[in-house]
Amino acid sequence: LADCYAIGTVLRLYHNIVKTVNVGGCRIGDDGLTAILPALLQTQAMTDLRLAQNDLSDKHAESLSAVVHNNKSTLLRLHTAHNKFTDYGAAQVNQHTHLCTKLVSVAVGTLGSANQE
Repeated sequence: LADCYAIGTVLRLYHNIVKTVNVGGCRIGDDGLTAILPALLQTQAMTDLRLAQNDLSDKHAESLSAVVHNNKSTLLRLHTAHNKFTDYGAAQVNQHTHLCTKLVSVAVGTLGSANQE
């Protein structure tokens, strides 16, 4: 969890230039995402957001949707598959992807599945 707070600090300091956030497979869980989410919400130029295989639940799905919305003109890849999202949570994360003008890869899954678009 301490690593997530360190990541959050770096993201807050460099929120305007961060292009990639890749914590895929780190199993940060909801508590780890809580630590980095405020900084993710400040980003506006991210091209890659990789949060797959992190044991994330629906707890922050709406906030992740806001991160996608904030980066809609730059986001190329969104990977949140293989987490613990329900259908509702996956839909929340995915709700703003249609606004992403450059999006080329989406992997949003439910309860361990991966739905590729």
